[in-house]
Amino acid sequence: MTRYIKRAFKFAVYLIALLFLLLLFIYFMSKDVMSESASLSRFLEDGRPLQMLCLVIVFAVIYPFIGFAKVKIYLNQPVNDDKDEIIKLFDQRKYVLVSDENKILTFRPKNKFNRLTRMYEDLLELDYSDAVLKFQGLRKDIYRHKRMLEEFAQKTLHKTDI
Repeated sequence: MTRYIKRAFKFAVYLIALLFLLLLFIYFMSKDVMSESASLSRFLEDGRPLQMLCLVIVFAVIYPFIGFAKVKIYLNQPVNDDKDEIIKLFDQRKYVLVSDENKILTFRPKNKFNRLTRMYEDLLELDYSDAVLKFQGLRKDIYRHKRMLEEFAQKTLHKTDI
């Protein structure tokens, strides 16, 4: 639950900062063009900032449900033997191993700009305690890496069959 609250708060701050920058851009770009009736001060008087704040809060509450996922990957063999290979696969995809505790591998991207755009909520956790891998993190990264791990599992399964 604390992760959810932290993610919602970060996303709200991120959206407020983006809206503020957008309003500044509009203000400075249209200062000479706008009439007095369509000025930024009129926009601020109509109660629209409160409406925008409410919209930001709604999006911030919904985003952690949409943006993050937990996925199970079913394998036919235990991962303990192939753990080093999995770490190499993530390294090829420009992810760094942060920790390996309690049979949970935690990865994060190497690129600092990429981490910043994701508000540093970019950890991928891979629980390999069973033959079923439990994978959680950003939804788009999870599904991309899920395909990679399934392909890896197929390749290792075919190697053991030969």
